[in-house]
Amino acid sequence: MCWRKTFALLKLCNTPASIYSPFPLFAISLFLISGKSSSIYGLTLLFAGIFVSYLLTFPSNLWNHCNDLKEDNAAGKKTILTNDPSMQKRAMYISVLLYAFSLFFVYYLSIEFQRPIYLYCIIWIIITWWYSDNFILKKLIGFRLKQHYIGELITYSIGSVMYTLSVWLVYSDINLTAIIMTIAVLLFSISGLLLKDIKDISGDEKAGLKTFGVVFRPSQLIRYSCYFMILFYFTLLNPFTLKNFGLGIFIIIIPFTYFFKNVFIHMYKKDWTLGIEDLQSLKSMGNSIYASFIFIGLSAFI
Repeated sequence: MCWRKTFALLKLCNTPASIYSPFPLFAISLFLISGKSSSIYGLTLLFAGIFVSYLLTFPSNLWNHCNDLKEDNAAGKKTILTNDPSMQKRAMYISVLLYAFSLFFVYYLSIEFQRPIYLYCIIWIIITWWYSDNFILKKLIGFRLKQHYIGELITYSIGSVMYTLSVWLVYSDINLTAIIMTIAVLLFSISGLLLKDIKDISGDEKAGLKTFGVVFRPSQLIRYSCYFMILFYFTLLNPFTLKNFGLGIFIIIIPFTYFFKNVFIHMYKKDWTLGIEDLQSLKSMGNSIYASFIFIGLSAFI
């Protein structure tokens, strides 16, 4: 039973599922466009980048879950932590160990590759820790970043940049391709942030949080989320980017068309009014992101 509960905790490291985990689409795509895939050494780099992406994702997810017990209970969520609150302390220990191990491993890679990966990793750790922390920083400072939408925006803006550069630096030095990808990831991260709390509005209200979902109308959030997605695609589909990436990146027009037709046009015709029947459109937005990073990786071969 103890091992089953521990395994259930580890599953929370992959919750929610994303392009970062459990299948590391993000790390693989960055590896392919970095141009280091043509040797055995390149494959070693690939696995190192995937490992770094997991080590950054897993502790932040688990730390968020073990700090969100109040909100999850208010929202009626069923996890190992809501079913057995005694597991919260074990979840905290595991997340702290994963944070520590991620820093040690990234520091080793920084020395090995002579790149300052650990600097970006440290900022990622600090911002994601503060974002969720109910136990230490909140008691010392009086608030955590997650409790207000401004704090959420700061976390996602800084975090997405630090995450992207941490993984990229495993593969290559920072160059124009890295900067373009970092801007693109920042834009789609903000797009996702605007929508992520819509399903948790009642729980966040009961917990006293001022998230985007609590403060703003769903119609506003879906509209601006779509605008940021358009900017995401325009970052990858413009003459400047095409010149740097090559014509292969033009394959991104496929998921862009899918998003524009199934999400943007659909919601525009409804004047951005969000209903239960629009859940499929929101899923289509997620599908377009998954497809985009698959095609970004494939563009390296075109």
